[in-house]
Amino acid sequence: MSGKFDPSNAIQDFLVFGEFGDVNPSITDSSTFTFMSPDRMEELFDHEIEGCFLYSRHWNPTNKFLSDALARMENSESAQAKASGMAAISSTIVQLCDSGDEIISSRTIYGGTYALFKNFLPRFGITTHFTDLADLEKVRSSSVTTPA
Repeated sequence: MSGKFDPSNAIQDFLVFGEFGDVNPSITDSSTFTFMSPDRMEELFDHEIEGCFLYSRHWNPTNKFLSDALARMENSESAQAKASGMAAISSTIVQLCDSGDEIISSRTIYGGTYALFKNFLPRFGITTHFTDLADLEKVRSSSVTTPA
């Protein structure tokens, strides 16, 4: 989908109509999808092909439709729908941070996020400094290493 989102054309932008087409996108309730050939499945596992569905937690027609709609609405290249907030938070942090990176965070965050930052990320060399984000001086004085 290309171009900016236009609410007045939302249905035309996101739905494909045919003479006997659906009025709304169908909800996919399958958790797994089939392959007619083991070679084709191996290609997918090796990321040599795109657009295939393997397991709903990764990708299915319903969340692909939602992701495409969100990307269009945000005028971004892509978007992903996640099953939970922690799935969204952890996948974003893992995508953005590398070993040796440091994060400044509030202490008053969701408990699962706090546990991720305090207990899990240090195993991968990512340090989190918890501080009062409402106090700019405390943020400035956090122990974050300045890049050379």
